Amino acid sequence: MPPKPGLWIAITFICLVSRAGAQEPQLAGDELFEKQVRPILTTHCLECHGDKDPKSGLRLTSRDLALKGGDSGSAVLPEKPEESLLIRAVEYLDEPKMPPQQKLADTEIAVLKRWVKIGAPWPAAPTSGAAADPATHKSVTAKQRKWWAFQPICDPSVPEEKNSWSRQPLDNFIAAELVAHGMTPASEADRRTWLRRVTFDLTGLPPTPEELEAFLSDSSPETFEHVVDRLLGSPAFGPRWARHWLDIVRYADYHDGNPSARTASCDPLNAWRYRDWVVEAFNRDLPFDQFVVHQIAGDLLPSPEGKDFYADGLVATTFLTNGSWDRGDADKEKMVSDMVDDNIDTVGKAFMGLTLGCARCHDHKFDPVSQHDYYALAGIFYSSHVLKELGAKGGEYTLNRVPLADKAFVAKREQQLKSLVDLDGKLAELDKRTPKPPADDPERAKLTAEKTRQQAELLPEPPVAEAAGEGGMAGGLFPGIQDVPVQIRGSYTRLGEVIPRRMPNFLAGDKQPPIAGGSGRRELAAWVISRENPLTARVIVNRIWQWHFGEGLVRTPNNFGLRSEPPSHPVLLDWLATRFVAEGWSLKKLHRQIVLSATYRQSSIVPPERIVQDPENRWLGRYAAGRLEAEAIRDAMLSVSGGLDTTAGGPASDNLAIARRSLYVQTARWDRGSFAMLFDAANPDASDEKRNISTVAPQALFLLNSDFVKKLAMQLSERLAREVPPTKAEHETARIQRAYRLLYGRAATDEEAGIAREIVSSGQSADAGWTDLAHLLLCSNEFVYVD
Repeated sequence: MPPKPGLWIAITFICLVSRAGAQEPQLAGDELFEKQVRPILTTHCLECHGDKDPKSGLRLTSRDLALKGGDSGSAVLPEKPEESLLIRAVEYLDEPKMPPQQKLADTEIAVLKRWVKIGAPWPAAPTSGAAADPATHKSVTAKQRKWWAFQPICDPSVPEEKNSWSRQPLDNFIAAELVAHGMTPASEADRRTWLRRVTFDLTGLPPTPEELEAFLSDSSPETFEHVVDRLLGSPAFGPRWARHWLDIVRYADYHDGNPSARTASCDPLNAWRYRDWVVEAFNRDLPFDQFVVHQIAGDLLPSPEGKDFYADGLVATTFLTNGSWDRGDADKEKMVSDMVDDNIDTVGKAFMGLTLGCARCHDHKFDPVSQHDYYALAGIFYSSHVLKELGAKGGEYTLNRVPLADKAFVAKREQQLKSLVDLDGKLAELDKRTPKPPADDPERAKLTAEKTRQQAELLPEPPVAEAAGEGGMAGGLFPGIQDVPVQIRGSYTRLGEVIPRRMPNFLAGDKQPPIAGGSGRRELAAWVISRENPLTARVIVNRIWQWHFGEGLVRTPNNFGLRSEPPSHPVLLDWLATRFVAEGWSLKKLHRQIVLSATYRQSSIVPPERIVQDPENRWLGRYAAGRLEAEAIRDAMLSVSGGLDTTAGGPASDNLAIARRSLYVQTARWDRGSFAMLFDAANPDASDEKRNISTVAPQALFLLNSDFVKKLAMQLSERLAREVPPTKAEHETARIQRAYRLLYGRAATDEEAGIAREIVSSGQSADAGWTDLAHLLLCSNEFVYVD
């Protein structure tokens, strides 16, 4: 007898572990220090423990000095927060309690503990020869000036092809590097493997048996092109690629995963409109430069003819309003400053691969971005608003919600509502009279009839977008459109020199025209996509490459600065970026040339010595197999079970068991127990450049015990029964083969078919046996991996 299905699934899980290996999340230690730890030390510690006359001999001005400690010994023990004197002091566990005036906030203590836990990273500032930039007072080093990412994009010639392997010009660049490193490409993947790979890549769904059969039976030279064009034109393309982008822009449907706990004021209840806009933009191949402009300054774009509002533009700026912010902060000025910082940080990472937020408290320690540059950008976002009101101290803020309707419509509806309020007031006055008028009083009847009429004529409530707008936060420190001062050490309580709004000086030059009117978001958007900015095209091309191959040509996609990893193929990156811009910033054209390349067609299976030669596959001599993302796993299970609902759009559901694509199952910032998070979904608190891949026991337990997966297994077995009815004995084998083609795109081997028959026969009933088999196949290693 074969093992019971539960044991089969456990065996499958063991195989999955051996293939993927558990990986700890990669924490951005340097960025954590610069953005969160250094400001805490600067604000609360350095007055007494700086370089001048440090109390108790303790200086907290470098990692070495913190580890050395003072009179009481080492202040920091890396990876041991519980034993570190610094942590015990700030937790008020030992004497002296630090800082003595007031205990740090719990969030600040948590930051310090996390920093120590990950080894207390403390990046040293570069010291190479530098010349001061007179416009920013920041020293710019020779290394910074020569850094590859800050150079103009070149238009290289395609290397000469020395064999017949290449299918796209990009292949010639890959082939040249393989030759230079003494390597050759892997053999071509079989057609079945390629179809499964490209279908998942472009749509997030598996190919159907019918699509596979049609592809395998078509021997025409254009068959690969036809498949790619079909997939790029599929409505399923948008949801797949929107999810990738939403990782980058720290998207969440809601803050709270519990619908009853959400608040109408500060939960992004209309964020789904932005998500749907991204889906639609990708499906219609909105040029990426316009995609960028819409998100930074869509509210400032011209309205379509005959309208006084531009719905797409307003909705797109939800990008700026959907951040992870403390909704009830008592310190409203700090809250607004954090919102501005979040916008600067996300714009920098998402579009340009720069950690601009690291210049909030001081000049960037590595990149040529000064604190003056930061506050020049901050003025742009302080001069915009994402909130309708800040709220009372300790109370919740209210997001800025803009009606998606003509102003005349909105004004008329407001007038109608006011009239109804007036009628209610008059009726209330009647009730206060003494004696109270009878129910059939003519005046009451007249007012009631008028109210009924007006209610029938009331215009419908227009949809709204959580959009950005011009002008600062009402009630904030900088409530209008204005330049803002430097905040010394990142604190709004210590203001310095006022900095005119502009772009970063080193990148945009020192002869920028002044921002004469408006917040400056329009000018910022124009500069981000300008030909003078060498970063934007490189960054998005690199992201697309990463999402197809598992790693980018630059393996730090959110950071192209001096702490990044330089590109493995810099000439290819520039060639792709040049073509991308020349072809109208079309993402679909970029996808097409990548997935039709010989590089993409390679097999993932190579001899062991090839793995040893290039263990990280930097030179792309093979395809890197990978596990499906959380959303693709769930969507694929729904698809093969026959129950996938492809309806697009609308608010997200809190119910995992709905049959819609996973894009429409809520992403909630405060919910860390969801299916998506279990399978390594992006953290919606900040821009997530690349998902981690972990393999842990709770994943297998979910697949084994979840009612949702059990239900899908039953639906799959019912589908198999419908499509291959059990009228003859040989149909059992046919049904097994149908199952393998549905889930894996291939036929079962004789051995696999034999095991499947034993599993079916060991069930408590015939139907139960087929459900057991379906459950096992859904949980298998092969189903969740793409080769």
